[in-house]
Amino acid sequence: MGTATLEGVGVRSMKKNKEWLTMIGRWPFEPKNRNVLCRTLGTLCWMASLCFCSGDLYSQEQKVIVVVGAGGSDDYQQQFETWADNWKSAITAAGESGPDFVCIGLEDNPAEQNDLLRLKQELANPGEGIAELWVVLIGHGTDDGKVSKFNLRGPDLSAAQLHDWLTDQKARTIVVNCASSSGGFVGKLKHPNRVVITATKSSAQRNFARFGEYLSSAIDDPAFDLDKDLQTSLLEAVVAASSQTQEFYLQETRLATELAMIDDNGDGKGTPSDWFQGTRAVKKSKANEPDGFVSNQVFLIRRGTEAKLTIEQRETREQLERELESLRQKKDALGEVNYYQSIEPVLLKLAKLYQSVGSEESVDGQDSSLSETPASPDK
Repeated sequence: MGTATLEGVGVRSMKKNKEWLTMIGRWPFEPKNRNVLCRTLGTLCWMASLCFCSGDLYSQEQKVIVVVGAGGSDDYQQQFETWADNWKSAITAAGESGPDFVCIGLEDNPAEQNDLLRLKQELANPGEGIAELWVVLIGHGTDDGKVSKFNLRGPDLSAAQLHDWLTDQKARTIVVNCASSSGGFVGKLKHPNRVVITATKSSAQRNFARFGEYLSSAIDDPAFDLDKDLQTSLLEAVVAASSQTQEFYLQETRLATELAMIDDNGDGKGTPSDWFQGTRAVKKSKANEPDGFVSNQVFLIRRGTEAKLTIEQRETREQLERELESLRQKKDALGEVNYYQSIEPVLLKLAKLYQSVGSEESVDGQDSSLSETPASPDK
């Protein structure tokens, strides 16, 4: 279902719900307000159970293009092929309902074609009904101070070219550049409907980047499902992979020559991956709004209720969770009472949205077991 919004209010384990209810018992609310919040929480918990109990996968509107660049040596080439295979395995495991998958760079091209041209053609014709398009670049990168490039067999791909080819895309695009010097792609690819992940913080980090190895393993690994919604978001995978990358340099007693960046708010500035603790940024730049919200709504493999949502429902859900996030940012200014009164209507809308997906009954027509007020924690 995406982020555990409002410090985890959206979807919680029963244990944490009890802790939250204990906190409610201390809030200076009128009984009526407290009951409304409890009913809301009960409905959300019920909807969470629908998501958790459903392991089925449903139709995706996703396409993933993995591009393997020129290895330069047998050792690097083998590593890049292994990383690409990890992406393929994660998608293949989802079965027919998983994203469409295309790999460029491992097979011979038809006559008069090269990898650059093949990528251009794939981006020009992603397919009907694609609402989310992934471009994963695995290989080496270069930057001469003016132009950032990803090294392909044959002509290289520049950041400016990729931006131009993606400009007319109606689908949300997710660009993951696992190459050295990939930091230069962040500013060049900025767009309001785009998520950009790079292995390095800047184009000056030119040494071989290992981030791609860890990300290819973490991208759908349930071990990194921090908010326990039974799926691993892109943000969760990136933060985990970056942490493992830094641990590698620490264990090798070597100076880290890469730091992954995340840009999903469209400003082209990006946020270093080590600014995140879990799925929340613990550091914030005064110059731009925090990144991380959108990338925590993006999943390579969608499961349960998340997979059942239509494109329109997903957009509505994201807007509601943006409202919650905005209110969370204003919590101190609003004060505790006003804060919880403000989030109540948003939570009710979310509950109705999830119930419409998981049940044929509306919230107004739900059975009595869903509308019962949980026992007060101080009884």
